Amino acid sequence: MTTFLRVRLAAVLVGALFGLASAPAPATRIVAIGDVHGAGDAFVAILQRSGLIDAQKRWTGGTAILVQTGDLLDRGPDARQVMDLLMSLETQAEAAGGRVQPLLGNHEVMNLIGETRDAAPEIYRQFADDRSESKREEAYQAEAKVSGAAPIDRADWMAAHPAGYVEYREALTSNGLYGKWLRSKPMVAEIGGTIFMHGGINPDFTTESVDALNKRVRRELSEFDDGFKWLQQHDLALPFSTLAEVARAAGDEWTKLDLKRKRESLNEDDIAKAKLLLPILKIDGTALLNPNGPLWFRGYSTWSEQEGNTRMPALLKKYKVKRFVTAHTPQPDGRITARFGNTLYLIDTGMLDGKFYPGGGPSALEIIGDEVKQIYLK
Repeated sequence: MTTFLRVRLAAVLVGALFGLASAPAPATRIVAIGDVHGAGDAFVAILQRSGLIDAQKRWTGGTAILVQTGDLLDRGPDARQVMDLLMSLETQAEAAGGRVQPLLGNHEVMNLIGETRDAAPEIYRQFADDRSESKREEAYQAEAKVSGAAPIDRADWMAAHPAGYVEYREALTSNGLYGKWLRSKPMVAEIGGTIFMHGGINPDFTTESVDALNKRVRRELSEFDDGFKWLQQHDLALPFSTLAEVARAAGDEWTKLDLKRKRESLNEDDIAKAKLLLPILKIDGTALLNPNGPLWFRGYSTWSEQEGNTRMPALLKKYKVKRFVTAHTPQPDGRITARFGNTLYLIDTGMLDGKFYPGGGPSALEIIGDEVKQIYLK
């Protein structure tokens, strides 16, 4: 090869390399889906319509990012299948260079701390097996022991604890399969200039960063779990005890401590016990349950246009993002709502159609760079 040809080839290669380096990388495709509430078939359908899974429910989204903004649980019958699907897709998406990012909603947190008032009876049957009846009997006997002198009507207790109930609650404890998985999830995520979360950041409730908010929710859940474990270790609660039962047990122990404090000084064990019980007693004021907290706040849906146009720019500036995407409040027309100059998208469209959200249906919000698109089944 002549010197001229070698120089020419080198120039071509350099030009090609610089051309590749200067070409902008394609924007990441992000797909956000709101409240599922156990609507398994509808969830699968919108994932397929969005091109994220195939007919066998396998990941086909490539390098896309799926964000699910919480409330997988309660109301509908298929919560277990929905969690199993997301757990499987997490692994598949990662292998393909993509990502599945589930977030905590208020209904996940409710179930993690024993508030099951909205759980569909069908969900318990999904956890029942050939040992469920014997486990129910064992649980009833354990409950009778823990309750002490308080009489428990067996028929009433069995009606309130159908087959599979005990297994469901145990699966959501800090050591349970689904409990561990959910506790590992954040409440809010900032991805590509968009904040995704279930409820919303109320500036009157908190000015914490995204990272601080996630740490706060994890800490509050962990503190509740620690107090709950202490009650169990002292035969004052059971793994399937409800939030009301746990709070009552913690309150009884707190009263004993208070009476002792009035008679004598508390010792180190008493003080340690008080520190474990206090988070349970103050749980209504935490980010987990406070109606103005990030899991429950509905202001983004209820703010007037004037209030939103005043407050949203400050939120965008503080968090250095282009938009917020939240769910939690079902949109009455079953369509995603854009507000405040397209800086906010409300994506709960009542996926669990029927008696809960008549006229609702599944939807997804696709974000690619600055382009935002709504996806529906019909």
